[in-house]
Amino acid sequence: MNSHHQRDDGKQREFQPYIEANWINNSKVYAVKMNGQTVGREGARNLGEVRTGVEAKVNNNLSLWGNVGVQLGDKGYSDTQGMLGVKYSW
Repeated sequence: MNSHHQRDDGKQREFQPYIEANWINNSKVYAVKMNGQTVGREGARNLGEVRTGVEAKVNNNLSLWGNVGVQLGDKGYSDTQGMLGVKYSW
């Protein structure tokens, strides 16, 4: 899905919003053992993830992007992430 406004006619701007849904299956339970203590992530074996964001080409030299994602799993596991990025080429 691309977005366009009449104000952008004849310009090099492009905006592309997106949404994605993922199922993440971790086939093993990953943990770390330090000084006899084991630390792992409970509920992270099967995760549902939803992520939404936008990618924007402002001009031939400048691109921007950003997204927000949420993961939910068993035993109350949840994780929220965000990312912003800038790319400038010369």
